[in-house]
Amino acid sequence: MEQLIQLYREYAGEDAQSCTPLQGAGSNRKYYRLLGRAGKSVVGVVGTSRYENHAFCYLARHFCLCRLPVPKVLAASGDGLRYLQTDLGDLTLFQALEGGRMAHGRYNQHERELLRRTMALLPSIQIRGARGLDFTQCYPQEELDTTSVLFDLNYFKYCFLKATGLDFHELKLEASFQLLAKDIVALPGAAFMYRDFQARNVMLDAGGNPYFIDFQGGRRGPVQYDVASFLWQASANYPDPLRQELISVYLEHLKLYVEVNEQDFHRGLRICLLFRLLQVLGAYGFRGYFERKSHFLNSIPPAMCNMRQLLKDGGCPYPYLHEVLTRMVALPQFQPQEEKPQPRADGFRTAPSTPYTAHPQDGPATFSKYDGRGPLVVNVWSFSYRKGIPADPSGNGGGYVFDCRSTHNPGRYEPYKKLTGLDEPVIRFLEDDGEILTFLESVYRLADAHVLRYIQRGFTNLMFCFGCTGGQHRSVYSAQHLAEHVHGKFGVEVHVHHREQGIGQTLSPVRAMIFAAGLGTRLKPITDHMPKALVPVAGKPLLQHQLERLRAFGCRDVVVNVHHFADMIERWVADHPMDMGVRFSDERGGLLDTGGGIKHAAPLLASATDGFLIHNVDILSNVDLRQFVQAAAAHDATLLVSERDTQRYLLFDGDMRLVGWTNIATGQVRSPYPALDAARCRKLAFAGIHYMKPSLFAYFDEFPVKFSIIDFYLKVCDRVPVYGYVQPGLQILDVGKAGALEQAERFARML
Repeated sequence: MEQLIQLYREYAGEDAQSCTPLQGAGSNRKYYRLLGRAGKSVVGVVGTSRYENHAFCYLARHFCLCRLPVPKVLAASGDGLRYLQTDLGDLTLFQALEGGRMAHGRYNQHERELLRRTMALLPSIQIRGARGLDFTQCYPQEELDTTSVLFDLNYFKYCFLKATGLDFHELKLEASFQLLAKDIVALPGAAFMYRDFQARNVMLDAGGNPYFIDFQGGRRGPVQYDVASFLWQASANYPDPLRQELISVYLEHLKLYVEVNEQDFHRGLRICLLFRLLQVLGAYGFRGYFERKSHFLNSIPPAMCNMRQLLKDGGCPYPYLHEVLTRMVALPQFQPQEEKPQPRADGFRTAPSTPYTAHPQDGPATFSKYDGRGPLVVNVWSFSYRKGIPADPSGNGGGYVFDCRSTHNPGRYEPYKKLTGLDEPVIRFLEDDGEILTFLESVYRLADAHVLRYIQRGFTNLMFCFGCTGGQHRSVYSAQHLAEHVHGKFGVEVHVHHREQGIGQTLSPVRAMIFAAGLGTRLKPITDHMPKALVPVAGKPLLQHQLERLRAFGCRDVVVNVHHFADMIERWVADHPMDMGVRFSDERGGLLDTGGGIKHAAPLLASATDGFLIHNVDILSNVDLRQFVQAAAAHDATLLVSERDTQRYLLFDGDMRLVGWTNIATGQVRSPYPALDAARCRKLAFAGIHYMKPSLFAYFDEFPVKFSIIDFYLKVCDRVPVYGYVQPGLQILDVGKAGALEQAERFARML
């Protein structure tokens, strides 16, 4: 310890006021907390292997450069046996989950949120952490290969299986091990594999934010191994529904970095789970049976439960290994013991933090079975009171029934008797009269508060019903307008049911793509050091302007293509959560231009069947996105255009359908219509904002990997109608060149 204190003295320039041993885990490293005069503490580590210590120090420094949540190495001794790191406190995730663990998997909402945060963060260290990492610095080897897999499998055989006294055929078992090792190393393995990712190796700060520790055994390997390691940790007792929820959270965040085939992922997860269970049983056998450490002995029964369930689910496709493991879990010493779950100290399904402000004397709030179930879907109905109020099939009965019969009824007048609240004459009657508008103002206030709270609680169903005499005029108008209001403000999925009219409509969550991959050549020298997307305008990066605008519009799912300083963009997004999903289309291999960028991102956008918005990151405008998307939704593709002065214009016919392009300086005209007279066309400038439906993806096959989206529109516009949209009073500014930045500062503040 004296040498560690000397290292602290050299680092801090003062003597440590105290040096207190800390509890270790399964390794032979020893930990100490050293306290300085100012009350600031650091953690000192004494290890027995300089190579293992070197691996940790290298990885920690690399991860810190990647801005990942890990301890910072402050100093290391010359012999490599001691180092100092930042003090992350005393609370591990394992300790924070004790209540749910002791209650045999009955985790409360706060504990589940800690688990969700941890699984959401795992892809960042696996994918971002692997970029630029020199895997040759890993210890004891740089990747998960056949040799290391077989080492762990034989570790299981010699340290656990033989210790049970079970008889088995050595050569047959070895053949199964060889097949399993072959399948493991065949999995895609370009990521950083933590290898010992478990709740004990996650620290929590005061805000419940996870920090990763003890990653010195990491190496290159498949991402599924860490998921199996964490979610099937023997003593955790995670119920299977919670595991599946956490896998979904993990995949959602993994997709922000790489494309994911979920079927392949789950296939690899099953193989990694089998391997992980065998590996930990080997460790439990050695640490428990031979070193007699109680923690590892106590972990064997729950590990056997995991193995028993895996065999039941068909998770071992190797016949002889399956036979051996089946006989092993049937041994008398491994039979499950019935235990009554201990009652939680805080009660089941309680949480210290909720959307509500509670009084301390009231204690924690309880939660219902509907909490945290998924994204909210709102159903809005119009109906006739003569035929009864619509039934709520969701089971929770949440929502409102509004009686519209207090407002002026257009159905009493002959011109409107055969029309509905969706028809322009009825809309004009109701809005000119004004009573329905006052009525809906109160409805909107109630609905906004209700929708917001349901989103916060994670409820999945909410219902609003509007009734009138015949379910034709006032109720239809009110239901339609509330549906559009909720969809536009919150971006949730809304189903509209005009029951008596037999009309249904789904307002899907809005999706968008932001072009942020460009080199920003016109903004040099600024873009020599940062991507164009992060160039600040009015105190915020351009990307933040676009994301905030899209979020305010109701967009909750955005794809951002990246190339130039891609890591900086990904880090910025990770460090600035925007209450919306942001996924990346990676063009590091080469810029694909605007059309090629959409083609490359198509797998991320294909599910947006109603279409998606496309926005250049360097375009600032006052466009009303809601009106633009509503107008664009009727077509396969719509371009926002304006009458600004330029040399290059798009050409539109009298119906605002795209027919060509012209350069008025050179007289050049491009069009799929050979006889087009450009002089008779309307000339409008493209604004860098457009809307497209995935139905156009089929035409991408006619184009190379790299192409312009304008070239695409010009080639297909004779087969697929492509329309232009002009917004009166549109103001737009291209911030793509340095000279526009000063103007952009003023422009952005006016928006």
